[in-house]
Amino acid sequence: MTNKKTNKFLTPAQAAEMLGISVATLRKYSLIVEHSTKNSGYFERNKQNNRLYTQKNLDDFNKMVELGHGPKMTLESAAKQIYPVSAATETQVSSKSNGTHNAQVANLENTIKELRANVDQQEKIIKNLNKKIKTLEAGEATKSTTEKAAATTKSSSTDSDEKYQAYLKQVRAAKAKKEKETNTDETAKQSSEKDSSLKTLVNMQVNNEKKPHWWNKFMK
Repeated sequence: MTNKKTNKFLTPAQAAEMLGISVATLRKYSLIVEHSTKNSGYFERNKQNNRLYTQKNLDDFNKMVELGHGPKMTLESAAKQIYPVSAATETQVSSKSNGTHNAQVANLENTIKELRANVDQQEKIIKNLNKKIKTLEAGEATKSTTEKAAATTKSSSTDSDEKYQAYLKQVRAAKAKKEKETNTDETAKQSSEKDSSLKTLVNMQVNNEKKPHWWNKFMK
């Protein structure tokens, strides 16, 4: 809070001399007050922008130093008790704080939107990958079924071929046996016929020998 102008202002050198401190220490006290009040224009200034002090300012400095020497106290905490923040400053700080808060909220909302968008994108990618996996699994299952069917068909074909070869072998063996039996019958028949012819010739010869010759008539 800016002090009202009076006819008597003290320069930094004069104020430091009256307080019994150095100009540098006075500047330190002044900065603490301006920081506590959040008002860089708390003290009056001359044309050279040097701070000017009143007797009231010096009295407040003394109180601040005395209170700051108390237990668990600092000059900063003492200044906050002695120098209240002005309503205008509070409003400015509150407005600034609200603006910062709103900006932070907006940033967080944008971050949440980005995260949600990333999550949605990741879910789409995962969904597509699951579809590809299912397609591949279905293809493998179809391939396996086809291979099994082909193997079964091949096995059945092999079994059929083996059965056919066995049947053909049996037919050939039966045919060979029949032919052998036929040949045996023919040989036996031919032998029988030959024996019959030979027997007939023998009989004829015997009969001829029994029959009297023509010359036997004249021999009697």
